[in-house]
Amino acid sequence: MKDEVKWEMSQETIVRKVDAEGTQTTIDEPHFDKMKEGETMNFDAHVNVEAMPQGKHLKKATIFSNVPSGGTWEIISDEGKPIGGRGSAPSPIMYFATGAAFCMMSHVEMLAKQLDIDVKARLEQKAAFTTTLNFGGIDPKDVFGKGVKFTVNLILESREPDDKMEEFVAHCIQACMSLQTVMQAVPAEVGLVHNGNDIIKVEQPQSTSHAN
Repeated sequence: MKDEVKWEMSQETIVRKVDAEGTQTTIDEPHFDKMKEGETMNFDAHVNVEAMPQGKHLKKATIFSNVPSGGTWEIISDEGKPIGGRGSAPSPIMYFATGAAFCMMSHVEMLAKQLDIDVKARLEQKAAFTTTLNFGGIDPKDVFGKGVKFTVNLILESREPDDKMEEFVAHCIQACMSLQTVMQAVPAEVGLVHNGNDIIKVEQPQSTSHAN
């Protein structure tokens, strides 16, 4: 194919595609229901994370989807040196924020094509977070983390009038699943499988304290 891109990937790369299909033992196998035009598409992102033998917060994620031909990928994550990592790969928060930005740009591209808008686009984003973790031996019950604010600026160049592009961006906001996940509270649950026992749903401690 003329537009096909092939990356050089090896065991030394931070992101790499693998041949094996992703599997999980505590979650149902990926299943995709074909839909007709106009129907809602439902899809899942599956992620497995394990610590790497090198330690110091180095982790490997295997990611795959229920969407056919989505592929299986491995991504390496690290933490910064101030908290005991090596700074050898993006941190989890960096990946989280980048995923939202990538998703928004995808919707800009897709909706522009659908609406036949010739636009040159780039995105600038600041994702602010806070935590009470001060790396000084704070008690776990006193550690609180939260997102503070996502600031997303789309820098667009086109021949369209301002009001049409403002409406276009509004539609992109509405369509972007990642940004909607941030903007609106979504259900989340955390389960514990300890020593091979059944899944235990773990509730967040009830407290009025939080990171400022």
